[in-house]
Amino acid sequence: MKLLSRSAPAVLCLFLAGTLAAESENNDQTKIQTLARAYASCCTFCEESRAFIWPDGTVIPWDDGEIKTDYEDLLNRASLRDQMAQSYPKGWPFEIPLLNQDPGRVRNEAFFKKIYGASAEEVRSNLVAVPWLFGKSISVTRINGVDQALARIRDKVAGESPEIQGYVKHSLGSFNWRVIAGTERLSMHSFGIAVDFKFPDGAHRYWRWSGEKDGKITYHSALLHNTALAVIVEIFEEEGFIWGGKWYHHDTMHFEYRPELLDCSEGE
Repeated sequence: MKLLSRSAPAVLCLFLAGTLAAESENNDQTKIQTLARAYASCCTFCEESRAFIWPDGTVIPWDDGEIKTDYEDLLNRASLRDQMAQSYPKGWPFEIPLLNQDPGRVRNEAFFKKIYGASAEEVRSNLVAVPWLFGKSISVTRINGVDQALARIRDKVAGESPEIQGYVKHSLGSFNWRVIAGTERLSMHSFGIAVDFKFPDGAHRYWRWSGEKDGKITYHSALLHNTALAVIVEIFEEEGFIWGGKWYHHDTMHFEYRPELLDCSEGE
């Protein structure tokens, strides 16, 4: 009995490790299925190789097996597993994001290049000018139905009050093949899947403008009580667009088509 008693902690540790490993694998499988479903028209997941495969033979692994040294390294060398690691808080209200809680900001660039185009010319060949409110238009890609999603958003916003419509009246741009300021990573605007808007004063916020205090970025909690903004964000989310205002490194003007993050988000 003493031998059994001594070995019990070790047995318990093995049991817990096995349970955690199984939970991790189940979590991975859910996210893999969600990612595969969101881009089913472009690629498929091969369970045997644990990778996403394109008809032309291109292979992008789910996990690169590499440990990232810090958050910046993670942003620069994200695997698809890294890309899907953080859950996006769909809906309103939401909690103020914690340090480096940026669901959607960690991206595997090779994946998006393969989906939408590896050069400005490739992306441009699939752009569609979607008629917008007030006689304007916004150019986004037709791939994966992004243009159709934006058109549905337009129709929903058109039925809202002038105050709510005012939040998306002035577009600051959509397609623009460029890197993110201060980095060598491509902006999602490069792929024709992101749109920026000039919000009214008080709601127009960007983390680089907020300054840092004790190494931390200030988040403007007043955003949480903006009911007009809440309507706009929820309309975009219904059609597969995430909002940069839910990032620790916030960018409230930014909406980005990322259906895989909304399909398995924390919200209802």
